[in-house]
Formats: sequence, C-alpha cells, structure tokens
Amino acid sequence: MFQSIVVGFDGSAHGSRALKIGAELAAHEKIPLGILYVIEPGHVTVPDEIRKMGEIEHVIDPAPNMLINLENAPATMISSMAQASADTERALYQYADFLVRQAEVHARELGAKQVDGKSAMGNPAEQIVEYAREREADLIITGSRGFGRLKRVLLGSTSQQVAQLAECSCLTVR
Repeated sequence: MFQSIVVGFDGSAHGSRALKIGAELAAHEKIPLGILYVIEPGHVTVPDEIRKMGEIEHVIDPAPNMLINLENAPATMISSMAQASADTERALYQYADFLVRQAEVHARELGAKQVDGKSAMGNPAEQIVEYAREREADLIITGSRGFGRLKRVLLGSTSQQVAQLAECSCLTVR
C-alpha cells in the first residue's frame, strides 16, 4: 500500500495520536517511518502586522510600545544578548531532539522496525513536506492541532498547509 511514512510530531496529544497511527501502519506494512519535530523560529513572537490587526479586531491585547536604540549599548550587553540567543536556540534543539528520541522509542514499542527521527528549524509545513520528499514518503501523517484564532484564520493550520504543499497523500489525525 505505502512504501514510506513521515509523521510530523510536535509532542501534543494530536501529534502523539499521529505517531501511534504512523508507527502501527509502518509496523503492519513493514516500511520505514520518519519522524520530524520542527522548531518554528520566532514562534514566541507575532509579526507586527498580525499583532496590530489582532489588536484592532480585539483578538489580542495591545503590547506596550518601546523604542530601543542599541547603537549606544555596551558591548558586554550585546555579547550577553547574543549568548542568550545562542543558548535559547541550543536549548530548543536539545528539547526537540529529546522529544524525537522519545517518539522513536515509542514507535518501536508499537512495532515499527525502521524508525528515523530528526529535528529541524523553519516553517513546520514546509519542513515536513521537504523531509517527506527527501525520504520519498508516500504518506504524511500530522495531528490536527488548534492555533490561536487569529493565526489559524490568517495562516491555516500546519496540517492544512502540509496537505496543500505535499505531493503525496496526507492524513490528519484528531
């Protein structure tokens, strides 16, 4: 039926259900399973345009306006900020790698024999589709996971974007 499966895994309940289905199907069909966790850069911040629209529509609370000029900031402060940013990125990758390793173990416990996982940084839908292309997957499984009202209205969910971008079959799990 299928030759290779990719699961977009984010550690959520829906992502865990997607992993379970992917692992069980991979085990049944005796095919490889790829697991991808995507770190979304800037996932903590909302682009200014979207934030302003959300404030106007009263979907999100206004953020305080701050004018900061770093031209005269001490070099030690800039260095500390750069180090903090690098430490944050390193911590995000460590967390992602931990989740992927746990997902691999769980997939094997469910019977999948050929399991490979990795983490990446970027747009989740684009990264999942690219990973599926690299692995020549003919099925991508993702969990349906709700975003905030504004982001979902403007951008759609990751699973919707994957289905639009992918050249192979997609399964969205609830």
